[in-house]
Amino acid sequence: MVTVERLVEILSIAFRNLLSKQMFKALESYCQGDVLDVGGASFYSYVREMRLRIATWTSLDVNHDRLNKSLDSRHTVVIGDGCDMQFADASFDAVVNSQVLEHVMEPLKMVSETSRVLKPRGHVIFLIPQTACVHAAPHCYYNFTIYWIREALKRNNLEIVEEHQLGGVWSTALYHHIYFFLQAFRVKGFTFDESKRSRLFYVLLPFMVAYALVSLPLVAILSLGDLKEEPNNHLVVARKQ
Repeated sequence: MVTVERLVEILSIAFRNLLSKQMFKALESYCQGDVLDVGGASFYSYVREMRLRIATWTSLDVNHDRLNKSLDSRHTVVIGDGCDMQFADASFDAVVNSQVLEHVMEPLKMVSETSRVLKPRGHVIFLIPQTACVHAAPHCYYNFTIYWIREALKRNNLEIVEEHQLGGVWSTALYHHIYFFLQAFRVKGFTFDESKRSRLFYVLLPFMVAYALVSLPLVAILSLGDLKEEPNNHLVVARKQ
């Protein structure tokens, strides 16, 4: 039986993939040889049919329940910490880190470890949120500006070769409208037990729901011509020097 939380997770991943087509273009361009996917859980199931020039794909995650071993002989799953990897220096030709940095307490350490296990001239693909709502609670700690990203990569011998802002003000508003329902109705992973509801919340809830439902289509249309100053995510491709 699929739980509500699992269904929401599946839909969230599908929605992310739909809005992150640029990321899949980057995968086609830079993923070759031995690839490490840090914290990607079952992400390989979305890319294994792509024409990637890979020899192996290693999925690393701290949560065993999130790892699904495919029948593809190129695919390996490893339980481990992306901030303290068990792999030797310069083990991989490419690394993928998609919406993971916000879920670790020491993101700079994860960037450093990513650089360490990457071969010289190898590429890393980061998808990093700037305006994400609380998700995967309680393991949701940060959002990042492009200025943090540039400095973090520079400190770890990673040279940016591509930089894309995905979404913007209206895309962020769209996410907030959707997440309103998840938070208002206390879907696990999108709220926390300590949050309190005032009496006015229950009085105004029907109006909130009506407003969100009416606004969603309009916000979705406006997001097609989005501003880039407040992107929902940064897609960054960097090369190890």
